[in-house]
Amino acid sequence: MKRNFINRRILISLIIGLVFTSSCEKDKIYPTDRETTSEFYDLMNQWYYWKDSIPVVDLDNYSSPEALLEGMRFLPKDKWSYITTEESFSQYYDEGTYVGYGFGYASDGDGNARITFLFDDSDLNDYGIARGWIIREINGTVIIDPTSVSGLLGVDEVGNTNTIKLESPTGEIVTQDFTKKIVSMNTVLSEMIIDVGTKKVGYFMFKSFIGPSEAELDNVLTYFKTEQIDELVIDLRYNGGGQMDIVSHLASLIIPDDADGEVFVTYEHNNDRSDQNQTTNFDQNPLSLRLNKIYFIAGHASASASEAIINCLDPYMDVYVVGDDTYGKPVGMYAFGSTISDLVYVPISFKLVNADGFGGYYGGLAADSYVEDDVLHNFGKGEAVLDEVLYHIENGTFSSLKSSTEIYRSPKVEIRNFKDEIGAI
Repeated sequence: MKRNFINRRILISLIIGLVFTSSCEKDKIYPTDRETTSEFYDLMNQWYYWKDSIPVVDLDNYSSPEALLEGMRFLPKDKWSYITTEESFSQYYDEGTYVGYGFGYASDGDGNARITFLFDDSDLNDYGIARGWIIREINGTVIIDPTSVSGLLGVDEVGNTNTIKLESPTGEIVTQDFTKKIVSMNTVLSEMIIDVGTKKVGYFMFKSFIGPSEAELDNVLTYFKTEQIDELVIDLRYNGGGQMDIVSHLASLIIPDDADGEVFVTYEHNNDRSDQNQTTNFDQNPLSLRLNKIYFIAGHASASASEAIINCLDPYMDVYVVGDDTYGKPVGMYAFGSTISDLVYVPISFKLVNADGFGGYYGGLAADSYVEDDVLHNFGKGEAVLDEVLYHIENGTFSSLKSSTEIYRSPKVEIRNFKDEIGAI
């Protein structure tokens, strides 16, 4: 259904912020004899989206580009500009790896820290640990506040070992030493075809828009096309964003014939960089499902690129969002490599708008039906949010009459860098 989202999401904010950050690295443009603070200062004054709102700063008061970023950041809008290293940046966006344990978690309505998903490469899988398990203790410290989990697990270094006590929904206890390692991410966490009456419904849980995702998306959507599905459900509830070229690729595998060649997204820069504004068009893949309707499962962790795919498809398809409102990041970033160090500067550089000119959804994209994340059930039929989608497919209406204030919403976690975008430890 065509909709007026409360906030134009460009996923760019998160999606592009993160998505574009990895997909659109600009050429190195600075002399090699400049210090990094001066280099970053010049960059911000050329490419920062909110260039005209940068506070006045004295370079002599800043000893690092990281400190200077905090001095130049446009508050409260800009929560997302960041600086990292080439190695870390490439590790995530190009290789699809990071250092950690390979699982995500969130607070439930009772204040427990529950596991929400695991990558295939997580060592926790070896002990039967799954979605819905509770993290009870770390190194003997009882978890009272779920926000303490990441800090108790310590630095993200290969070899960092912690003793973790976990409890299953049925009361089984596992206490085991786990060691941080380089985790390879599978970005399609689950896929299946579900029969609903006479219809075949293709469902997949999609975690991140990064380089390795392209092959995974090709595999799952080719499978769906071969099986001649009638409806498609993409679960983005834990997807913090990624690269816009992967967003475009996913769209190419979905869009109907009448969207081929039409406006996909427009990138708008600051006034001094208006010559960089550009519009890109959809390019339908021969394997496209050619759908006219699509369902997205989303929530407060669905950001940036996740929001962009929703917003940019909306002018051409009936788009339904089930679960909760999205995060709200309608701007994106470029990644600039330093010429004198191993740093990568990732400032907000543009905003994204769809073919209808809609963007700026800093409050998130609104859901059509509000349903709590049913973390006690694995992804698939029987899980509350997906069941609500299946109900609509079968009946043409939603069963839930709840408002956003009537469901439990896990505390919103700000996405301030690519590690937050990963959304896993």
